[in-house]
Amino acid sequence: MCSPIRWRSIRCRARACSTASRLRLLLPEHDRPAEVLEGPSLVLRRVDAAYATELSDALRASIPELRDFMDWAQDDPSAEDAVGEFLAICDRDWIADRAYNFHVFLADSDALIGNCALMRRVGPAAIEIGYWIRSDHAGRGYATEAAAILVEAAWGIERIERIVIRHDLANGASGRVAEKLGFGEIDRVAVEVMAEGESGVDLIRELIRPERF
Repeated sequence: MCSPIRWRSIRCRARACSTASRLRLLLPEHDRPAEVLEGPSLVLRRVDAAYATELSDALRASIPELRDFMDWAQDDPSAEDAVGEFLAICDRDWIADRAYNFHVFLADSDALIGNCALMRRVGPAAIEIGYWIRSDHAGRGYATEAAAILVEAAWGIERIERIVIRHDLANGASGRVAEKLGFGEIDRVAVEVMAEGESGVDLIRELIRPERF
C-alpha cells in the first residue's frame, strides 16, 4: 500500500513564462500542471531558455554523477548546443503535452539546482516522474521535495490515477526518494545498459491516487 503525500504547504499557481506567452496551449489548464510550483524550500518553474547558462552550470557540476545512470549524460550535456537542443525539445514537449519539464530553484536564493519532469509515456491515466539535483546540493532532501511537488501537481491533472517512478536497481538515491514518498515496487525489467553505473535492471514503482484527491 502506498502512503499519502504529506506536503501540505505545496502551492501550485500559474505564472506566464517568456516562451509560453507566445504559444497556443492545446489542453485546458486542468489537464496540465501549472508553470510554477512552490514547495517549502524549492520553486519549480517551467523550463525556459532564459535559464540556459544556469542549467549548463548545474549540468557541468554534476557530470560524473549523472553519467552513472543517465544515458544522455555520456557526451557533454552542458555544452551550449546540447543545452539548446534540450530546451527546444522541452518546449515542444510541453506544447504537445508529451512532458512537462521544470527547472528546480532554491526558494531563498533563486539558484538553479536541477531539473525534474512529469512525462506522459506510461499509458493512459498515468504519468511518470523524473528528477536530478546538482551534485553539490545532493543529500539535502531536495530531490525528495521536488518529486513531492510533482506528485501534488500530478494529482491536480484530470484523469491521472497513478504516478510512476522508474530507476536502475543500482541507483539507490532515486530508490530512496521513491520509497519516502510511498511508491511501491510493481515490476523489475531487464534493459540494455546505457550508462556507467547501470545494472541492467530497472525498478518500476507506482503511487495510486489517494482518496483525498
